[in-house]
Order: sequence, then structure tokens, then C-alpha cells
Amino acid sequence: MITREQYLEALDIVETYHQQLRQFSVVRSLKGWNDLQLGDRIVFDKSMSKDVLVGKEYEITNVGHDWKEQHYSNFGFVCENGREKYLRKHPSGYRVRLV
Repeated sequence: MITREQYLEALDIVETYHQQLRQFSVVRSLKGWNDLQLGDRIVFDKSMSKDVLVGKEYEITNVGHDWKEQHYSNFGFVCENGREKYLRKHPSGYRVRLV
């Protein structure tokens, strides 16, 4: 059986962990997909290409000049075969998120 002091200590640890999670989620939500810039990192949750690995981070190397205004604007990154790959802002067959 655990003592009351052990229980309260464990509860403090859990509360601290939850505060850290809340801080992390607030920071991540400040930047949206429309704010994509050079140097940002993305992760693919779904990929239809053998040259793009699911779960791996890729650095953005190119963003269309009309990124914020156009639905069909492009972005680029270097994929697994060493070549730069370009996709549309809302690519079909891929699921992308900022990290």
C-alpha cells in the first residue's frame, strides 16, 4: 500500500506532465499550414511515393510565392532519392503536417 505522501508526489508528477503537454500543444498550434516557409519541417502521415517515407521529417526547400493565396501553390523538399520533389499545397494521396 502506498502512503498519502507518495500518492501526492505522484499526482504532482502527473500534473507537471500535463502542463508540459498543454504548453507543447499551444506552441504547435500557433503556426498553420498556410504559414509554411523555407526551412520548416514537415512529416508525412500518408504517402503514395516510395521516395517519401511516412513518419520521417523533411525540410522545406521551396515554397510558391503565392502560397497563402492559392489553393494549387507548390512546395518542395528533398526526398529519399536525393532529388527535389514538388507537391501541391493540398496534395491528393498524401497527408502532411508541420512539426
